Amino acid sequence: MEKTQISIIMLLMMCLLWLSACQPEVTKTSPSEKVKAEKREIVAESLPTDGFIENVGWISNSEILSIKEEQGLTSLYIYNLYDDTSQKIYDVESSYVSSSISPDKTKIFIHSSPTSYSAKVTIIDKSGDVQFQEDVPSYDLTHAWNQFNEDAVLMTTFSEDWSFQVFEINIREKTMDPIEVEQPFVQWQSKSSVLYQDWNKKEVSVSAPLISQNILDNEKEMIVENSVHFNQFRSVLLSVNSREDEGPFTYQFIKPNGEIQSQFTVELLSRYSDWLIPYYDMIEKSDRLITFVSNEPGSFDTYTGTFSLKSWDTVTGEEEVLFENLPLEPIQCSPDGELCLYGNQFEKIIDMKKQKIVQLLKEEGADI
Repeated sequence: MEKTQISIIMLLMMCLLWLSACQPEVTKTSPSEKVKAEKREIVAESLPTDGFIENVGWISNSEILSIKEEQGLTSLYIYNLYDDTSQKIYDVESSYVSSSISPDKTKIFIHSSPTSYSAKVTIIDKSGDVQFQEDVPSYDLTHAWNQFNEDAVLMTTFSEDWSFQVFEINIREKTMDPIEVEQPFVQWQSKSSVLYQDWNKKEVSVSAPLISQNILDNEKEMIVENSVHFNQFRSVLLSVNSREDEGPFTYQFIKPNGEIQSQFTVELLSRYSDWLIPYYDMIEKSDRLITFVSNEPGSFDTYTGTFSLKSWDTVTGEEEVLFENLPLEPIQCSPDGELCLYGNQFEKIIDMKKQKIVQLLKEEGADI
């Protein structure tokens, strides 16, 4: 009996030694996914220019939505930046105007125009399945996703005389109902309230009161007395303000309770009747605003200088210069903030970690 107990103890000890000896080998031969990701390289000059219309935005941290014209149709592709693969998800038969991706990256809003005074609104999922579709009389239209309710979209249709009507689209219920709002350019503030600047129709002004309106009971509240520009993100509201008409201008990040979370001040380039708000994007995962800032003062119409790309931590207030001497062009960053689409057609990628810019379009005459 005693020998049997000793044998069992020795067997257990040998098993423990064997497991501990094997464990380091597993660690050495299994690199983490993070290390693998850091070694990946974006495939440069991979998108043919023939038929290329634009890149729309990010579907994931490695995939973008790309639009091209082929065989008389406008085709939507999901393109992988790292393995150079693409998948067609939808064809637009009528004249393509624009598209955008929902904040949660699951839906795509497509605006096409069968005739000059008609618009077709189509909302699809990432597989290309139609979730909502409607023909509306419209000379032009604009829309805004609801980051608090992914099944709701605000859409404003304009007539040729620029009279307008604002609608709420409910994707799940497949409905489109008019709502009464005094201004055409509206954004969601919550699941049931919207924001707009209450511009004076009789006087030209560079700023206006920022109004919150509950679309259920139409109750209104002034959020900011004079706002030059605003953008509602999920956790904070950005409002650009100035105490003087000539600046300087303050970017304020306002919490839902009205408290100012942080702010920074810049000089803006003037335009004929307003001020230029340079392109920017918010990386909400890390609470960072990525924005261009002019390197010299002056008027935008005659400006020949360059811009710096800066990062502003909206929580700590820390500022960082990412790039200097860049042209001012649209920018949109991946959800993790490591890559940013850049350019008038989003035809370039800024790699934030490697501090380089990658051209996605294949040069004319290059081998396919």
